Amino acid sequence: MNVIRSYWFIGFSFIICYILLLFLFLQSEGVEGGLDSWNHYLISKSAFNHPELLIDQWNKPVFTWLTVLITQLGFNALIWFNIACVLFSGLLLAFGLKKTGYMNTWAVIPMLIFVPILFQNIISGLTEPLNILILSLILYFWMNKQLNWALIIASFLPYVRTEGFVILGAIFLLILFKKEYKSLLWLFVGSFIMNIVGFVITGKPFWIITENPYLKHEMHGTFDPGNGSFNHFFNQSRNLFGLPLIVLFILGHVLLGYNWIKKRVVSDVFFLSVLIFWLYFMAHTLIFYWGILGSHGLTRVMAVIAPVMVLVALYPILELTKKFKTITQEIVCFSVVLLVIFIAYKETGYAKPHRFNEATVKPDKSQINFIKAGEWLKQNNLLNKTIIHQSPYFNVHFNKDPFDIHNSYYVWSIDKTNDWAEDGVIIIWDGFSAVREGNMPLEWLQNNPDYILLHYIEGFEKPEENPQQYDIFIFKKGIKR
Repeated sequence: MNVIRSYWFIGFSFIICYILLLFLFLQSEGVEGGLDSWNHYLISKSAFNHPELLIDQWNKPVFTWLTVLITQLGFNALIWFNIACVLFSGLLLAFGLKKTGYMNTWAVIPMLIFVPILFQNIISGLTEPLNILILSLILYFWMNKQLNWALIIASFLPYVRTEGFVILGAIFLLILFKKEYKSLLWLFVGSFIMNIVGFVITGKPFWIITENPYLKHEMHGTFDPGNGSFNHFFNQSRNLFGLPLIVLFILGHVLLGYNWIKKRVVSDVFFLSVLIFWLYFMAHTLIFYWGILGSHGLTRVMAVIAPVMVLVALYPILELTKKFKTITQEIVCFSVVLLVIFIAYKETGYAKPHRFNEATVKPDKSQINFIKAGEWLKQNNLLNKTIIHQSPYFNVHFNKDPFDIHNSYYVWSIDKTNDWAEDGVIIIWDGFSAVREGNMPLEWLQNNPDYILLHYIEGFEKPEENPQQYDIFIFKKGIKR
């Protein structure tokens, strides 16, 4: 009877979380993830027309292969793909924990979905949700004692997100500790297969290394995002994970350490979770502190370790309530889940479902003037020209192909020392992305006799730190002053 009740609770928990995410989707007017969300979508959608994108290491090949068909249905289809990834991640963890003998594993589904930093990045085109699904699948097989399958799947993690190498490192260390030396070979399957595919297509024998965009920028010194405080992610931890989960996470460490000292039986998956969390967390901390590998100190990267964080946080609840009556265990879990959900809405600032008319994910303000720019170009029969700009959203909204040089490409491709842009191209300069990402000063265009200003759209706001942030200037090449 308890087993049936447990499965019923898992199903009910899954459905309730689906409904809450449905409301989140319906209340959203924009997407999270900034320019990256639109870029991921564009690369996956364009991969059929430009097959080289199928092995693009910025978008990540596994992500591209799994989303290339989905993105043909539009951006909302990619959002629902991410929603499905997160929902089924929770389901896998719930079933996996059940295999280890725990009751009330239903609680892991809402506890995972409502980790604030994950909850805040579900409505997006980012790769984090897929990484979470793959990591949850690895943990599921691990809890089912199907180690080789877990390792084979793990070997493909770096081709979902580059930090997959860090997660592989944690798994490698635990396998060494367990002295399962023969199993270590499975961790290289993914890289072996991917490098062969990359070599066949590009002819580059060390495709994994030479085509990694972060390593290329680091080796050539072409992008310097600067560095930040060593305490950056520590200081953000409350916003990232929420206070209730942090307290439970710390308690989980204490209880795991106590049980290890007492030589009590503890599933390896909890120790693996601790190892993955801290290696990943510290890797990003140090990368940002040293200012290497293109780190911007973006907090959303911490969504990837939500599954392992939640497993460690749930451990003390599952262990300490073992001797309670079934109804008492359920009340404790239900109370914790409600608190976690409440904190998620509080930390993200999202409108709760009953405030249906209020927006959760707000639209990106920078898109307002890009839409005006595109409409102006359309009215003046210029939208069919080659458009050079730095807004992937513009490409999505106006159906421009950034991988066809005769249709559209990004500002960063303009060679300021040897300008090869053809006459007649249109350049949209904005005060944020064209400067930050495109490395294009407005003065270069204004002082260049090959370019004439066609139209100016004044920013609707003038931020003190960057008064031109929302300004847009539209130039055309090939008309002398």
